[in-house]
Amino acid sequence: MDGSEEVVEGFPDTKSTKSKWKGFSGEGSNEGWQRKSHTKEIEGGFNDSGSASRFFYCAKASKSERNKGLEGFEEKGISIQQPHNSKDLEERYKMTSKNNHPTVKPVKLMQYLCRLITPKGGTILDPFMGSGSTGIGAKLEGFNFIGIELDPEYLKIAEARINAWETDKQKKLC
Repeated sequence: MDGSEEVVEGFPDTKSTKSKWKGFSGEGSNEGWQRKSHTKEIEGGFNDSGSASRFFYCAKASKSERNKGLEGFEEKGISIQQPHNSKDLEERYKMTSKNNHPTVKPVKLMQYLCRLITPKGGTILDPFMGSGSTGIGAKLEGFNFIGIELDPEYLKIAEARINAWETDKQKKLC
């Protein structure tokens, strides 16, 4: 969350509640899940509090983050999906960048998602690598990474971005 007034107003502070669910106890046959004697009630929940924006808000990748490692690349137009019948808005949506991928993710978000789902020493497979944000997050968190990208232009962008972030990480460790 960025802490801005409009974001905080949109997501007031709340306290999570405990949840209850019934699940199979592991006793008896496979059909036992329907019988009350074979289920047990389980309590869960996080018992935390704060604004719901902590789950939903994530800033867009900054221009410097988006273009890191692409110093020798040419600036190109970014394809942004526009609302239909928006000829008057067309000029507002024209942008140029060295990284012209339309959905560049923030590195901090991808680092968090990599940590969330990957065991220590694990490998992350990204079959639709795009401009490499998942690869950057994986490498910064110390995971192995395999990326697959069909578009040769995006592949070059991804390789350059991942290498630049990894080089910076190595410099900081020295």
